[in-house]
Formats: sequence, structure tokens, C-alpha cells
Amino acid sequence: MNYLKFAVAVSALVCLVQPDPAQAQAWPSKPLQMVVPQGAGGSTDAIARLVGQALGERLGQTVVIDNRAGAGGVLGVAAAAKAAPDGHTLLIGSNTTVAANAILYASFPVDPLKAFVPLALAADAPFVFVVPAASPLKSVRDLVSAAKATPGKLTYGSGTSSALLCTELFKAAAGVDLLKVPYKSSAQGLTDLIGGQIDVVCEPLSASLPNIKAGRLRALAQTGAQRSALAPDLETVVEAGVPGMAYSAWVGFFAPAGSPPDAVAKLRSELHAILMESTIQERIRSIGFEPRPGNADELATLHRAELKSVAATVKAAGIQAQ
Repeated sequence: MNYLKFAVAVSALVCLVQPDPAQAQAWPSKPLQMVVPQGAGGSTDAIARLVGQALGERLGQTVVIDNRAGAGGVLGVAAAAKAAPDGHTLLIGSNTTVAANAILYASFPVDPLKAFVPLALAADAPFVFVVPAASPLKSVRDLVSAAKATPGKLTYGSGTSSALLCTELFKAAAGVDLLKVPYKSSAQGLTDLIGGQIDVVCEPLSASLPNIKAGRLRALAQTGAQRSALAPDLETVVEAGVPGMAYSAWVGFFAPAGSPPDAVAKLRSELHAILMESTIQERIRSIGFEPRPGNADELATLHRAELKSVAATVKAAGIQAQ
């Protein structure tokens, strides 16, 4: 073999054994982005930052929190869906942002079941029915009795999609008619509730506890399937005599559809491991949620069930986003 042929053979051999730089690049190759469809400072944002820090430490990359507030979470979900599916973008979604909004908004920009792949279920938070401290209503039984005695007279505040759906589910389960009073925010509705301008509101338990403990509001019952560690003495709506009424705000992690299978598998494994840690679960409780670590299949099942439930409620009640 002459020198030229030898050089060609060696060159070909090198090309065969040397990997393509694009294929050899390890994941993650850059900081990850976690889209939060709410502003900074809220409970969902707190969970995203808690889990994001732990995930970054396990992967050896920074996880940047990207708050995309606006349109009740629609803008953040749309941004995450449009992100490059390279395994470096995550979304923390909820029963509102990736489920209820898809039904409530006629022009919701994506199909959440097609736009995302589930990674891990993180936590949920029950809601609570609250009335003014001076209200004659002492229990859910009182609320149901009063509503049946005067159909359409008792009023409920609706400052969020969750508050709206929670109360409409209760109305259907209890067979009562309450008059909706829409608000631009939960804070406005709670202010009027404390002042006695409306009769009842369904709000997150964690957010309502300060007003309950201060004596400004009275809790009737919480909406979780089981009693909450946040208020273990507070009965559930089912225990109060309204069968089939359960509602909670869950949060979970998703990735854009089309993300590399290896990256998705690694994210699923790492996120589930993080969410099973006792220290992480204690931090989640301090934020106001109940830890509910679940795998991708559990999140997918919950997501589909939520969409089905919301669709039925919206159709029956004829409601839409405020």
C-alpha cells in the first residue's frame, strides 16, 4: 500500500470511529428554562423555584425560572409550547393553566394534550368555602338549606377560573342555585366577602387561612378528597353531606412535545426522585400545598380527567373565562 492509499484509509477509519460532535454533545448542554405561567412570588412560583434548584443540582446545570404572567396563564403556556423541543425547557402547569383554560378560553392557543408530554405530578391544594364571620351560615348544611329555600338569592364571588369551577361543581353536586358575582381578582372578591357584600367564596385553603385565623372569615368545609394537614379539623364537603364534590388545585411538570426521549426519561426520573424527598415535601407543605408525587402516567391520567370534568361543568353551567 503506497503512502496516499494508506493516508486515505486512515482518514476513513478516523471518520468511522470519531462521533459526530452534534450527536456526541451531552444533555443537558446548557441551562434549563422552567416556564411559570404566573408572576413571581406566588405559591406555584415557589414550588417551581424549590424544585428547579434541586433539579439543577442533580443535573449539573442551572435551571432558570421564567415567569410569564398574563391572561390567566395562557401566555406562559403558549410560550412553553413554542419553545424548542430540545429537552432544555420545562413548564410547571396546573389544573387551571393546562386544563381549565383550554376549555374556558374559546381561543386557547394550543391543545395541551398534544403540545406537552407529562413529566411528574408534584402537589395539590384543596379549596375551602368561606363566608363572612358574621354570616348566619355555620356549615355547608346551612348553605345548602338556605340556597334551596331561596334559589338564586345567595351570591358567590368569582375572581378566578378555579373559584368559578369550584362553586359550579358544588352547585351541581348539591343541587342548588347560587348567583355568580364576577370579580377581576380574588382579592377584590375576598374584600367584598369580608365586608358582607356577597355570601360565599371558594378559595384556596392556604390563601384563606390568615383571614380565617384572624376571625374575618368562617370556614365551612374544604374541597379535597381527604382532610388537609393544613386544617385537619376542617371537614370535607363530602363529609358535610355533598357526595361527589371534590376539587383541588394540582401542579405538575411538563415538557414540549417532541423533546428528546432520553432527556424526557431523565427528567421524569430526576423530578420524581426530588419530589419523593422528605425535605422537599416539608417545604411544599410550608408553601401551602399537599405533596402528591406522581409519575408521568399518573399526571397524564389526572390531566385527561380534569379536561373531561371541566368540559362537562362548563357545558352544564354555560360559563366562560372572565
